[in-house]
Amino acid sequence: MAAKQSSERMSSVEVADGGSVATRISKAGPDGTTLSRLGNTDSDDQNMRALGRQQELSASSIQVFTFIPTLGFSCTMMNTWELTLMTSSYSLTMGGLAGMVWGYTIVCFGYLLVFASLAEMASMTPTSAAQYHWVSEFGPPGQQRFLSYVAGWTAVLGWQAGMATITYVVAGMIQGTIALCYPDTYVSQNWHLAILTVGVNAYCVLFNTSLVRRLPMVEGVVLIMHILGFFVVLVPLWTLAPRTDPARVFTEFMNLGGWSSQGLSFVIGLTVPAYNLFGADAPVHMAEEVREAAVMVPRAMMWAYIINAAQAWVLVVSLCFCIGDLEEVLQSPTGVAYIQVFQNVTQSAAATAAMVAMIAVCLTSAAIATLAAMSRLTWAFARDRGLPCSAWIAHVRL
Repeated sequence: MAAKQSSERMSSVEVADGGSVATRISKAGPDGTTLSRLGNTDSDDQNMRALGRQQELSASSIQVFTFIPTLGFSCTMMNTWELTLMTSSYSLTMGGLAGMVWGYTIVCFGYLLVFASLAEMASMTPTSAAQYHWVSEFGPPGQQRFLSYVAGWTAVLGWQAGMATITYVVAGMIQGTIALCYPDTYVSQNWHLAILTVGVNAYCVLFNTSLVRRLPMVEGVVLIMHILGFFVVLVPLWTLAPRTDPARVFTEFMNLGGWSSQGLSFVIGLTVPAYNLFGADAPVHMAEEVREAAVMVPRAMMWAYIINAAQAWVLVVSLCFCIGDLEEVLQSPTGVAYIQVFQNVTQSAAATAAMVAMIAVCLTSAAIATLAAMSRLTWAFARDRGLPCSAWIAHVRL
């Protein structure tokens, strides 16, 4: 009984609205840290009080995010090597083999600086509001409110567009696999793709509402799949595919998109790796559900970026060395270049379908993570009364 009493203590937390004092019970965690009833440490609560907020979200989960689930969330949100395969047709069209390799190299180094800056700001103010809150702190005096409002709307709309994109990509993979397995009977239609996209969206919504308490555990499992799946794809390419001349891979730029110059085509092609490498900041939007967020979130961001950027670059070089006939791949009846590459390498529709299915699972988990991050950002913006019907959107049912 004495041990139990010594492990519990009463402490006070200031509530942002009205300055009233709320009482909570804290318990000592297994590592000696002090955990609140929401599963956060005292440092997490202190960070929220510094922002003028009360800790609200962690009670919505059976377990809060620790480092591995947070890293898994960020890695599966990025899913860079999977997206690199999906968007390879665009990269190859805009720059050819060399354009794809050097484009990824340039963007990888540029994004490293971006995410290092974001990680530093996340360590100072770990909040679901993320970028628009940082703008309100570091923007020019006198313009902070306006710029923060613009940043908030841009972030909310951007994440919603990202959600639509990733579910569309998954639906396209499903349709491409069907076309590969049933080339004589299936005729692709745009409305098929639309229905598949709606179905993927519905699944993500169902998971984030009914199974959200399992999200930390699922992200840890998907992290393992994300890493092992990378080698499942690479090993057949390395062992079965014919090799392309290195001179073509590193020096042969192409402009197959009809742009006025090779330079312009290459620069436009940089948008593809820029899209594929975004998302390492996703843990920031989950920060109010992460234990020791000021430490774990920036650490997860940087490790997730390093892992995904390295995987993407290795995959790009491997794909360019193993791609075979570039024109045949770009004109594939499946409509997806990398599916044709898998088919050419394995000579098996079943093996190709299995590889694509594994990638589809990873990208579906990315869609789930995207929806989770998007919902937290939207909630935070509504909490700051930046959206219509803010009171209704910001209400959290625990």
